[in-house]
Amino acid sequence: MEPLQNVVRFFEEMFPSSLALPEDRVGLQVQAKDTVERVMVALELNPQVLKKATREKIDLLYLHHPPLWEPLSRLSYLDPLFSMLAELYFQKISVLAHHTNLDLAPGGIADQWVRLLELEGSTKPLLPATHGRKYKIVTFVPPSHLDEVLKALFDQGAGIIGNYEECAFFLPGTGTFLPRAEARPFIGAPGQRETVEEIRVEVEVMPSCLEKVLEALHKTHPYEQPVVDAYPLVTFSPSAGLGRTVHLSSPLPWEVFEKRIASLAIPRTEFFGERKEALQKIALCPGSGRRLVTRVLEERADLFISGDLTHHDIETLRLSGISYLHLPHGEGERRALRELVPFLREKAQKKGLKVGILFEEDVP
Repeated sequence: MEPLQNVVRFFEEMFPSSLALPEDRVGLQVQAKDTVERVMVALELNPQVLKKATREKIDLLYLHHPPLWEPLSRLSYLDPLFSMLAELYFQKISVLAHHTNLDLAPGGIADQWVRLLELEGSTKPLLPATHGRKYKIVTFVPPSHLDEVLKALFDQGAGIIGNYEECAFFLPGTGTFLPRAEARPFIGAPGQRETVEEIRVEVEVMPSCLEKVLEALHKTHPYEQPVVDAYPLVTFSPSAGLGRTVHLSSPLPWEVFEKRIASLAIPRTEFFGERKEALQKIALCPGSGRRLVTRVLEERADLFISGDLTHHDIETLRLSGISYLHLPHGEGERRALRELVPFLREKAQKKGLKVGILFEEDVP
């Protein structure tokens, strides 16, 4: 069993909410208890998932589609979504939703499909991530308390950048202040100007940790009124973004590609366009790929694999000589989640997290 905060941090480290698109609704949407022993991964909340989670005594549902999207305007038993959320809360089942951040992140939904299709070559995001909701915390600490303050920040999840922990930047300098009569300064006395050596400390913080990091900073900082600045950051990662373009290291014969698709047994797939002799560049975006059609055209891909395209989107691709494989939105994402579960178990074990992770389709 683990504290809920530790489990949420585990998922956030792999699929940061800062990568989510601005209009998205991600994060801890239901907090029903403070501990977690069993996690179930599912595409979305529905009666079947609710029934399985209740029967299996799940503590945390990890969902791809956020159940809380529009603000609740009223609480009514006639609203099936509210009824399910209320039942989850009553059964002490929390809900963490990772939506577009799970689509964009390295190792997420799109990369799972690159692996499923055994595509080997140069891979990059179709639309690189150039936004985020991460923060940089800046404060000024006397050298005598640097280690204590840093430990407090790191203990609350600050200083994580990709695969690196406890990241911080220091810059020594000089600060000055004049305490007023009612002040109780850590250094000096009221009415006397002080000049002190300080260290500027910078750490990055995820939104889910921001409040606790700031609280820990104020508790451990020796100054009566520490200077603390929080800056929202715009992030960029060459490996994070919507969809993937794979420039294959060698041409992939169409017959081989068709066999790989057929072996996955994804229902309701449909092909549009020319069946080419071989594929050299494949673009894909499990889920909805509508916003990426222009990028696919710019990449001059041979094939686009995605869902939710309109008739006009498909015709635009065909006019440019780009074939399209319709991958049903939910089916494509659910299959990627199935592939993701063993990866999550391995990472949780390496982290020492004492939690069991199940996949919705593996629960009878």
